[in-house]
Amino acid sequence: MCPLFTFLVSPLSKRISLKKKYKVLRKVKEHHKKKAKEAKKLGLNKRKKVEKDPGIPNDWPFKEQELKALEARRERALEELEQKKAAHKERVLASQNLFLCL
Repeated sequence: MCPLFTFLVSPLSKRISLKKKYKVLRKVKEHHKKKAKEAKKLGLNKRKKVEKDPGIPNDWPFKEQELKALEARRERALEELEQKKAAHKERVLASQNLFLCL
């Protein structure tokens, strides 16, 4: 080709035949299916089962006391969490104030 007319010729067309298009799609689908099968075989997608709390049976002796103790433990855990959050917030604010003072 003459160098003067090279700018008129576009690069290769991106059109493909439908046979090739569907062949590529089929190959991709097969590849994904194979990968999923291997992952399933290795157990990569499994989630651990979370054991449910069975609770306290009705015929359990001292059930009321046990429920009260359980509620107290929950309240204590929540209070500790609130204290940790407050302490963290104070530390962050203190470090920001120290940074702003410089």
